[in-house]
Amino acid sequence: MRSAREVRRQLDSGKYAPVSSGGTIINVIVALIFFGLLAAGILWLIKGFADVGQQYGETMVQTTYRAETVKCQTNLRAIGQNIQMYAISNDAFPPSQEALVEWSGSTQLFRCPASEGESYIYLPGQTPAMPPDNVLVYEPKPVHDGRSSVLRLGGQLDLLTHEELQQALQQTRANIR
Repeated sequence: MRSAREVRRQLDSGKYAPVSSGGTIINVIVALIFFGLLAAGILWLIKGFADVGQQYGETMVQTTYRAETVKCQTNLRAIGQNIQMYAISNDAFPPSQEALVEWSGSTQLFRCPASEGESYIYLPGQTPAMPPDNVLVYEPKPVHDGRSSVLRLGGQLDLLTHEELQQALQQTRANIR
């Protein structure tokens, strides 16, 4: 057996230092800071991916709207070509929208492809000698970012606000009379 003096001398020299089974307060603070920063970094990444996803979704919606607008104006251009072909064959523009639809053979062409789109309206009673700014075919509901697609007598395609469309229709109707 060792004496108490001998054990104390060995403890003081560090040979038999007691082992601590728990951490110090510094270790706990360092661990909290580490895991806090890790959690903040993960949340930052998740938020960044969510923002990118939202921007991607908004871009896709805008692209869809633009594609619908292009398709709508393509329909109007095709209707204008049908009117010109009718005029060449009959020496006059179609007397009514029904005659134009029947002659073209496609009812799908006369409807805006937008989800809220309606059938186009043809304004009969015009001649090629009238002002080229006259509205020939238009969509009554402004479904393209608050605008309506319009085909003018001269072949020009426009996107007009509701007020601009009403003014153009009033001018066209005055020219038809």
